Amino acid sequence: MLSNLKTKMYSVMLKFIKDKRGVTAIEYALIAVAISSVLFIVMGTGGEDGLTAKIKEAFSGIQEGLNVQTSNASTGGTN
Repeated sequence: MLSNLKTKMYSVMLKFIKDKRGVTAIEYALIAVAISSVLFIVMGTGGEDGLTAKIKEAFSGIQEGLNVQTSNASTGGTN
């Protein structure tokens, strides 16, 4: 009886050790953490130095330029 239990426990332990599905899930989790960390560093926290703020600043400049051009076109001026 005890040897059967020992054999079954040994079999279960070997099966658990050889199973790689958990390892793959952990690897994917580590990759996701690394990617999100890089994105957080690149995008910034939304402050004045973040990438998002720089993109908004660039689009604001483009919008101002377009507004100047349309107002000059409607008044007959050139710029």
